[in-house]
Amino acid sequence: MRVAVLSPAAELGGAERSLLTFLRAAQGTLVSAHVLLPRAGPLGEALTNLGVPWEVVPMPRGVLSFSRLKGGPAPGGVSPAILQGLGYAARLRQKLSLLDPDIIYTNGIKCHVLGALLGPWVRGRVVWHLRDFWPGRYVGPLADWGPHAIIANSRATAESLQTHMYRPDKVTVVYNAVDPEEFSPEGPLPPPGPWSELSPRVGLVAAFARWKGHALFLEAARRLAREFPRAGFLVVGGDIYDSGGEVGYGAYLSRLARQAGLQDRVLFTGFQSEIAPWYRALDVVVNASVKPEPFGRTLLEAMACGRAVVGPRAGGVPEVVRHEENGLLYEMGQSEGLAAAVRRLLCSPSLRTGLGNAGRETAVNRFSPERHAQMIYQVIQERGKQFPHE
Repeated sequence: MRVAVLSPAAELGGAERSLLTFLRAAQGTLVSAHVLLPRAGPLGEALTNLGVPWEVVPMPRGVLSFSRLKGGPAPGGVSPAILQGLGYAARLRQKLSLLDPDIIYTNGIKCHVLGALLGPWVRGRVVWHLRDFWPGRYVGPLADWGPHAIIANSRATAESLQTHMYRPDKVTVVYNAVDPEEFSPEGPLPPPGPWSELSPRVGLVAAFARWKGHALFLEAARRLAREFPRAGFLVVGGDIYDSGGEVGYGAYLSRLARQAGLQDRVLFTGFQSEIAPWYRALDVVVNASVKPEPFGRTLLEAMACGRAVVGPRAGGVPEVVRHEENGLLYEMGQSEGLAAAVRRLLCSPSLRTGLGNAGRETAVNRFSPERHAQMIYQVIQERGKQFPHE
């Protein structure tokens, strides 16, 4: 099956790593994919390593930098972005006409919109892979009219969209997957550095965005630092997206760490293209997001590495992390709850080990790439035919 993948990002965030997991399992067996990117970048390099063809259809700057997470564009910025978007859609249509795919698979909200616009004008069936909560008064009608089928990465993501749809049966939940060989308990660690002088180590793996809860993590670290005087707190990640970065956020977090007296205990690693070694270097991995996570991929990756995890009881996280079975949950946004859960794990090596082993078993048995790829293939092969454009 010929699949044209539209990605609005060229970086390696969670959505892009999930796409790579699918293509690694499906390319050449279930699908013949060709990826269209807005610019060259780390995602293109990763696709080359997988042997997946890709090319750039340059995305205009106004569209590339537009973000629903910034509280809206600057005054006067909407109309240029719309005009640029229409021109970009026309170029995509020309490219898709040449590729002549069976499926147009969109991997981000900007491309979901573009896919809906292009649907009536191209031959391939449009399939959204929805990986984010998507609020807005027009989202439901767009989802009813635009794609032939929709894949959601969790029940939470699916239900948030289905509430606004007349055709909620268009949506199928297919959980993200994790490669158990790439993310395994055994393997290399990061190069020796300041992190190796600290123990135990607690880490947050997340791109720089305020909703990811870095400040909450630092507040929990402050609560724990006196009890565990040799503990280290690692912030793994940095600015990655053209549209999602927040100017000065890294400096703000460094200032928070200094104000808490943790400048020698909190380590900022910056963006890391290879994340598995950092999971292995940690004793506890947390998700501190202050808004519901659509899925919480970093927790699944950490579980596959056999690490004990702590996540908020909100969004898609409880669909992956089961409290006191394969991880611990706390009430989202509460630093004292996050600190209490981490404290339990740091005080009990046996609990850390037991939950880490259970997490590894969950990742391998429930979230395998092969199962993930087969389920996506089934959706794009069969369900897309059930819901033609109306």
